[in-house]
Order: sequence, then structure tokens, then C-alpha cells
Amino acid sequence: MLTVGVLLVAASAYARRYVSPELALVGVFDGVLLGVVGAIGFVHLSSVETLAASQPPIGRAWYGPPTLGVGLATLVGSLAVGRWRWPERPRYAGLGMVLGLWVAYPVLVPSPLTNPLGSLLAVATPVAVGYVVWTDASDLLSDVLADRAAKWFGAGIGFAASLLFGFSMGMVTFSPDPGGANLTEDFVTTARVADPLVYWPAVEFHLHDAIGTTPVSGVLSVGTVLLVGLLAALVGLNAALFAARWRATPTDGRAGTAAGSAAIAAPTALCFCGPAIAGLVAASMVPEVAAPVYWLFADLASPVGALFFATSVALLTGNLVRASMKGV
Repeated sequence: MLTVGVLLVAASAYARRYVSPELALVGVFDGVLLGVVGAIGFVHLSSVETLAASQPPIGRAWYGPPTLGVGLATLVGSLAVGRWRWPERPRYAGLGMVLGLWVAYPVLVPSPLTNPLGSLLAVATPVAVGYVVWTDASDLLSDVLADRAAKWFGAGIGFAASLLFGFSMGMVTFSPDPGGANLTEDFVTTARVADPLVYWPAVEFHLHDAIGTTPVSGVLSVGTVLLVGLLAALVGLNAALFAARWRATPTDGRAGTAAGSAAIAAPTALCFCGPAIAGLVAASMVPEVAAPVYWLFADLASPVGALFFATSVALLTGNLVRASMKGV
């Protein structure tokens, strides 16, 4: 199904020359949705389910030095580049510094999982992103979202992204044996889970026959919903922008808007697919190699996982701002 989805996206992009933009967008969305379902199925029907239920093979103590180094480099680099390149727009440097603090936070502060600064930082990140987008891209996005086709395409892609992120991060699973117990009854209970950054109140659930005879289990915390919601919203807005620009592209593909559509689509696709890459790679490897690869990306406390989040937010937000400067 994953392969069929990828082929359908490619075929729909090619068919754009011969059919209406709206019909081509429908094909692209169907292909993306098939690809997401295929990726989720491939990962969760493989050995990755076992990896997700196991302990990380890389001790978190080893995360300290690289986490601190990457976080401080991001923080200082954002301040330097922001003051040099956009001195009249300090909000760019501010957002970069917030993302750098996100990466370095587990090492910078004492008792990070219970420190109130972690909760403040978790809230400050979407606020900073929202401020930048509202200040620099609200006019453009208002026009984009007035386009019904672009708006619904963006909403659909955002929803698909939330599914992919949720399953890839282990928030939801098809595991028939959650927590190592052979559960046969449904339950919904509250819990307290670590990461991102701090402990969060959460809802843990198990639905034994959620999809036919397939059980569905998961843990949804305030923090992970906040994180996934932010990424999915940015992916959806970029997808809506892509749809609006693609619809305006002449079918011969020679106009500048064709290059603009590709410039929007490339980082959006990268950030969209990123969380699934580790799972797909791990599912194709022997367990001894797969475990470190999976946990480096899946563990929200790892420097790679935190850096992926920070980079994704920066790329997707920057895409919207850059497009606003150039216009649709």
C-alpha cells in the first residue's frame, strides 16, 4: 500500500497536465493517505512493535553532551544569524533561540522532568511559532485558506500527518499485547508520562476490538498532543499553500510558480515523512541494528529526536514566511 500511495502521488502530479488541478489534488491526497496507511501498517506489523515496547538500548546519560552541544549551537547560531540577517525582525532570532532551548533543556536545568520551566517552554514554542506566522504570513494564509480546494487539501494533509506522527511516536499502536499483558478488556485510565520536556497528564487506553478484531492501544498526553498538533498544523498550512500555488501553475510547468510549488513541497514532504523514516529503516534491519536507530528517533529525549522537531518547525515556519515575502 505504501508503494501504491507513492506511485499514485507521482501519477497524479504527472496527470496535472491533462486534468483539472482539483482532480489532480484529489489524486495526490489519496496517494498520501494510502502511503500513510501503508507506512503505519508496515511499521506496526514488523519488529518495530517489539522495539517500541522495549527499553532504549542507548542510555539517556549518553544523550547529555550531544544534546547540550546541539542545543547551544542552535541557540547561539539563531541569535547571531538573526541579528546579522534580520536585525529588524528579532522574532526570527527569538524563535530559533526557543527551539535551541527546547533541544538543550534536558541538560540545562535541574530536575528537568518536574521543572516548571519545561512546561513554560512547551507553551512558549507554539506561541512563538504562532506569533511569527501571524505577523509575517497571516495575509497570505488568509488568501490561501479562502480557496476552498486548497483549504480542504491542507486540512486533509494535516490530519494524515497527525496520524503518521502519532503512530510513529508510539502514541497509538495496534499492538495486541500492550505493556506486556495479554489484555482482553477495554479500558480508559489516566496516567502521568514523561516527555516532551516534562511530566504530563495523559490518558491511556486499550480498545480490544477497535478495528474488527484488531486491538488499538495508546497513551495521549498533553505534551505529545501539543507537539503533534503543532507539526500537523504547520504541515497542513504548507500543504494548503502548495495546493494554492500548484493550482495557479500553468500546465506546461514552465512558469516560476512551478519552481515555487516544488520549493514548498520539498521541505513539507521531508518533515511529513521524517518520523516514519526511522520506523521504516528499523523494520528493514536486524533487531541488533534496528533498536539504536529506532530509539534515537523515537525517544523524545534523544538529541536526534529533539533536533528533528526543532528543524521541522524552523523549516515549515520559514517556508510560510518566505512564501509570504514572495507572494503566491
